[in-house]
Amino acid sequence: MSAVLHYKRKIYTIRDLPTLPVVAQKVMKLAGDEAGAEKLAAIVSSDQALSARVLSLANSAYYGHRAKIATIRQAMVVIGMNMLKQLSLSVLVCGTIGQGGKNRAQLCKHSFAAATASALIAKRAHIKDEDVCFMAGLLHDVGKMIIEMYFPTEADMDHTEIGAWLAERWQLPPALVSAIAYHHSLDLEHLSQPIVACVHAADVCAKVALSPEGWEVAPEVLRALRLSQDDFFDTAAELRRRRTQIDNLLM
Repeated sequence: MSAVLHYKRKIYTIRDLPTLPVVAQKVMKLAGDEAGAEKLAAIVSSDQALSARVLSLANSAYYGHRAKIATIRQAMVVIGMNMLKQLSLSVLVCGTIGQGGKNRAQLCKHSFAAATASALIAKRAHIKDEDVCFMAGLLHDVGKMIIEMYFPTEADMDHTEIGAWLAERWQLPPALVSAIAYHHSLDLEHLSQPIVACVHAADVCAKVALSPEGWEVAPEVLRALRLSQDDFFDTAAELRRRRTQIDNLLM
């Protein structure tokens, strides 16, 4: 039996393997129209823990609003539907996946930063599926969380393969599965998929913005997105400005 098949079988036999929260699945499916906005507010408001956490983040210093945001509907007016959706998904995913891993907080902060960068890069690169890019950034390292939880001594496991298998198990869209599977690849076949290239750049961008180590994005990734180095570093600078919001995610 190959090592890949061996690990895949081990993962699929885990009885308590995390599932994507039902609320997160509902939020992902909402369209950006008026009816979708009302449904989003209703879904988030129906979950007391989620709504409290989202309101806390919406009232963080990053937004700079003097008036207190007291309800989810008010939050949607002030910060917008897309931001409300992104905060909700971040709270749901980071609050559910990776519990028990010693580096969970660090992984979740990096994932939230990469998700935020994905949305910013998608906008700059004129990629239509901004929400999908955000979710792909949020889940790109989910394989690392699974390894930390269940296989902490297995140094040779590939987090991209594990993350892709988990995404398939959750029946996520193929574009999301590909982004998780290939977000470290420089293969032109993979970079030709806009969401893969977006998440690749976003992963590096999050490291540039939040880590003291030196990180560089590969030129072929920027070419695939038709972005310049200035575009990339402007996005990293915006991410640094959102550091408080990122740090507050798991508080």
